[in-house]
Amino acid sequence: MKKVVVAYSVADLAGVGTVLELSKIAGCREFKAESVGVCSTRLGSLELSIAGFSEDVLRFSFLDELFDADYFIVVSRHSAVSGIKSLTVHHTGNPLDRAEYGGRPRELAISNPPIALSILRYLKQLSSDRRLEGVEVTYEVTHHGPTEVGKPLTFAEIGSSPSEWSYKPYQEVLAEAVFKAVTELPHNCTPSIGVGGGHYAHQFTERAMSVGECFGHIISRHVVKELRDSPEVLEDVLRQAVLKSSTRTARVVLEGKIPAYVKQVVRSVSNAYGLEVIE
Repeated sequence: MKKVVVAYSVADLAGVGTVLELSKIAGCREFKAESVGVCSTRLGSLELSIAGFSEDVLRFSFLDELFDADYFIVVSRHSAVSGIKSLTVHHTGNPLDRAEYGGRPRELAISNPPIALSILRYLKQLSSDRRLEGVEVTYEVTHHGPTEVGKPLTFAEIGSSPSEWSYKPYQEVLAEAVFKAVTELPHNCTPSIGVGGGHYAHQFTERAMSVGECFGHIISRHVVKELRDSPEVLEDVLRQAVLKSSTRTARVVLEGKIPAYVKQVVRSVSNAYGLEVIE
């Protein structure tokens, strides 16, 4: 029996709206999304639980203490000053020496590349089918907590302002994408990590759609730049990115102009674990 938990904060407009739709699809008819609680349902060989908590999603470090799950998906809001309309997928972690938004410094959570890709693909497909115009569907780079959960953890989010968080068509698409991802076989893919690029990981998203790579952790150019004088820290972060994955990492993909010091560290890590490097 595969066990999956979809978690959300009852104070989060996007999370509440999404799990309300998800509970309908999954058959949790009496579930009250605005209240702390759990609904569990069996769908063939899958046990799906939808769990609401009063804490903010960044503080969900306790999930594996409460549930014996194969993996977790957190549905939530995504905030951005830019106000970009978005449906995003990413993994969590703090590559730098600070943890301003949950988790621990210099620690990555366990990623789930195949499930993240499945959610992303269904978000793309459903957004197109329903003609949701002006919304970006993309990976984000690894950022924020929690980092301490002992099972694979993936965030799926609606951005970037209250008007999007409460927009029912976005909630419906996210709910259906998550449901399809957990109830159907994952897409075949090459488990990969990414290095470089901006916060919205467009190039990695395009590669996932066209080449069939599924990304776990993506370390942004901002992080790489901050670690310019700390190659040992960068190496530790990349080793975590490789090892903290639900599936064996096979490839490292570099995006954009990559400095020589980064390539040197990437070569060291890729040689240690037998990884293919794509520049």
